[in-house]
Amino acid sequence: MAALSLLLGALIGGLALESAGGALMGAALGWLFSRQLQQAKRIADLEQRLKTGAATPPPRVAPPQVAPEPEPEPEPTIPLPLRELPTPAPALATPAPALATTALPPAPRTTPAPTAAPRPIRMPPMPAWAQRIAAANTIVKVGLAMLFLGLVFLARFAAEHVTVPLEVRLAGIGATGIVLLVVGWRLRLRSRAYGLLLQGGGVAVVYLTLFAAVKLAGLEPLALVFVLMLAVSLLAALLAVRQEAQALAVVAALGGYATPLLLATGSGAIAMLLGYYFVLGLGVALVAWFRHWPRLNLIAFGFTALVASAWAARSYTAADYPMAQGFLIAFWLLFTIVQLLPGRHAQEPELWLQSTLLFGMPALGAAMQYLLLRPDAMAIALAALLAGAAYVGLAAWTRKRAAHARIFEALLALGAVFGTLVIPFALSAEATAGAWALEGLGAVWLGLRQRRDRVLVSGLALMALGGLTLMKSLSQDVGGPHAATQLLNALLIAAAGLGGARLFGLDERRPQHALAAFALVGWGTAWLGVAAAVVLTQWVPDEQIWAVGLALLAAASALLLGLQTLWRWPTIAWPTALLLPAWTLLGVAGSLLHGAPLSAGGWWALPLAWAAQAWVLQRTAPHWPDPLRHATHAGSLLSLALLGALQGRHWTADLGNIDGNGGSAWGWLGWLALPALLLAAVLRQQRHAPLRQAWPLRLAPPAYAQTGAGVLALALAAWVLIANWASPGRADPLPYIPLLNPLDLGLAGALLAIAAWLRSPAATALALPSRIWALPAGLSFLWLNGMLIRSFHHWGGVPYHVDGWLASRGVQTGLALLWSALALVLMLWGTRRQQRMPWLAGAVLLGAVVLKLMLFDLSGSGTVLRIVSFIGVGVLMLVIGYVAPLPGSAGSSNDEKKSV
Repeated sequence: MAALSLLLGALIGGLALESAGGALMGAALGWLFSRQLQQAKRIADLEQRLKTGAATPPPRVAPPQVAPEPEPEPEPTIPLPLRELPTPAPALATPAPALATTALPPAPRTTPAPTAAPRPIRMPPMPAWAQRIAAANTIVKVGLAMLFLGLVFLARFAAEHVTVPLEVRLAGIGATGIVLLVVGWRLRLRSRAYGLLLQGGGVAVVYLTLFAAVKLAGLEPLALVFVLMLAVSLLAALLAVRQEAQALAVVAALGGYATPLLLATGSGAIAMLLGYYFVLGLGVALVAWFRHWPRLNLIAFGFTALVASAWAARSYTAADYPMAQGFLIAFWLLFTIVQLLPGRHAQEPELWLQSTLLFGMPALGAAMQYLLLRPDAMAIALAALLAGAAYVGLAAWTRKRAAHARIFEALLALGAVFGTLVIPFALSAEATAGAWALEGLGAVWLGLRQRRDRVLVSGLALMALGGLTLMKSLSQDVGGPHAATQLLNALLIAAAGLGGARLFGLDERRPQHALAAFALVGWGTAWLGVAAAVVLTQWVPDEQIWAVGLALLAAASALLLGLQTLWRWPTIAWPTALLLPAWTLLGVAGSLLHGAPLSAGGWWALPLAWAAQAWVLQRTAPHWPDPLRHATHAGSLLSLALLGALQGRHWTADLGNIDGNGGSAWGWLGWLALPALLLAAVLRQQRHAPLRQAWPLRLAPPAYAQTGAGVLALALAAWVLIANWASPGRADPLPYIPLLNPLDLGLAGALLAIAAWLRSPAATALALPSRIWALPAGLSFLWLNGMLIRSFHHWGGVPYHVDGWLASRGVQTGLALLWSALALVLMLWGTRRQQRMPWLAGAVLLGAVVLKLMLFDLSGSGTVLRIVSFIGVGVLMLVIGYVAPLPGSAGSSNDEKKSV
């Protein structure tokens, strides 16, 4: 049936309008007509079923077939075994007939006795297709359609060929419509479906008459014509509402909307057509006030959208703007009101939510508005802003009304969509990014509040879209004329990310919410970094970039810490874990670029970073996992020591460097000062209980006393090794005095600090092996050798390099004697304390002396120094053999007594 209707509609439309557009229009009308037939068929089926259920039973169970059946008939059919049951006779006597009719299957097989009444004549059953046609009144509907088209053709033919006065022709057509109306009204009680169809056809014919009067004859004044059209529209609405007949309203609407299309000649004023459609829309709105008939609303919207779109695409000019804008606003208001009129008798308010009309009208209006305002992007943005505000206002109005509970979210979503459309038209690409991010934040709030994952995902997608948009802009041009806009929008994206993180953080019991909050905090912090990069590249001089960057880093950390304090939510400040490595690297970079951490603005920037780091240690680090908290506290101590060493080196590098060759002891002491002081301070605090230690040591005592102090001790050991080798000990204007010069005093202090840490309770708690003491012992041995070599350098004129040492007979002799003396001390120490390890160390050292004498000093046996070397070492070995035998040997106790 639908295919036939499409074919007939296309044929009739093509013949009537003589164009492909007419065929397309006819096919659309045919499809609507077939849908109406199907609906009418369903209604007729329901009415037939109701009538059949209220009438007498069907013929196969009619009373003439069962009435003559006698009552005592079933008694002889009771079988014998039932009578032999051991039950009392009175109990069997009463229910016997019931048993015969219900328990025995042979009883229905008995043929009822014929009756004298004549049987009614039964007609053969009607085919199913014929029943559907009859129930849907298809013949009547097709007849009305043919009559309507015939009247249309008659009107056109009469206008072109017949000389009968136009008033007479139009009066005849109008009279036909009135006759159909009257006849349909009279037949509404006898044949409801037939009468309603006639009434709908009559209304359509009257529409045809009025429109033809204006279109073909130029009837004036137009105000009168529109009043008449309005009257007919109101009449059709009242008739449909009075009779609760949706079919009547649909037929009248189809006829009214199709009339101007069927009479179209390719020329005419669009204002008249749109005004005519607006009048019809008022009738649809009136019906919507009383009845919920979505199909009627969709027909009105569909015809209006079709005509308006076709005209805008083909014939719109700039001169038509005032008229087009006015009608667009009027139609939007009309169909918006129709959506808000669910009908006073609607039982289920959610049924009137029609997605086609609800979202179709905004889509059509947006497209039309774009065509009208296309040259002016700002005007388009303003129109989108007004539309968004209107939908948000409607959402606020419907929020507290139960009948509009479902449409509230749709209206709010439309407001958000139009708000989104404002952004790309009103703002540049850079500004668009921040606006989308803020809109995404609003969507995230709405999605979390209403527990709608789709809205939530859309909000996150908008945030990501804003970030990608700004990244594209930054990749093309960082700074430049768009620097201020880029900065503002980077800050907006960061604010949206942090705000969204807070919204997710309100319900961190759900793992996905906790993960989203963590990720959004990182997203927002990253965009704070982008904003800082824009500032640095655009407005900060090159020599101040690192210091200002350090200050901005401190400011961002302070912002996160402030939000943590305000919201009492530690997750917001997790990026401050990166503050420590950040300011450490920037401090080192400042030293490489400008010579020292406090140079080129570091004197004011680094204290800000340290203050922020102190705040992190106090407020945020306690919420972190133990390994991260431990590393942050220890790292803070070590980073401060590193930058202090760099700054100390910068202050003392030129002291005593008179000849410009470098190597001054003052420069090496600059590396040592602050790390040694920090290690000493940590060791001093270990004397107190953990809770009584100074801040921040009491926050994490093992981090400072074990990890931090241990690494500092290792760093001091490395400094001792390098400084003792590299520095000649010159500390002008002070003379070089062994052990009393600044370098040797610094080396001695560093070795004492290392030994003090190894003896501290923190190091003892680590259960370090006893072999660890070989480190300070070896360093002390190297220090004594260095002191001897520097003495020959300053007092004997020996060049301070390896070749000079090897060539100097005095240095070689001094080393041999020094090693032998040290061997004597170690072996004597081991013998006195009965410890083999020191004795063995002395023996190894003594063996090294002998090996040195045989390989290096033997060649110079004729010189005085070589002779002194051999004799001195020999004497010392004899003394050692007497006073320091191997601990635990047979003669060690007697020798010890003799020595005492």
